[in-house]
Amino acid sequence: MKLPAGDMILYPGTSLHRVEPVTRGVRLASFFWIESMVREDSQRQLLFDFDTAIQQLAATVAENRAIDRLLNVYHNLLRHWADT
Repeated sequence: MKLPAGDMILYPGTSLHRVEPVTRGVRLASFFWIESMVREDSQRQLLFDFDTAIQQLAATVAENRAIDRLLNVYHNLLRHWADT
């Protein structure tokens, strides 16, 4: 994958990758790690999908107690699945 100058890419540490030699200019690199509070990928995906749906609903509906209840469930799942 070739990106425009100044762009960057993030990928899981488990991804197989390689770095090609620089043929022009200079390569600047920064390495860092991000660790999720939720270890299981399937749980993170569920939380992401749930949160996205809540945000979309909240953007189209006036204040509603059902949205508050959904947010409560989301945060309870996050607390339940989080490694603390």
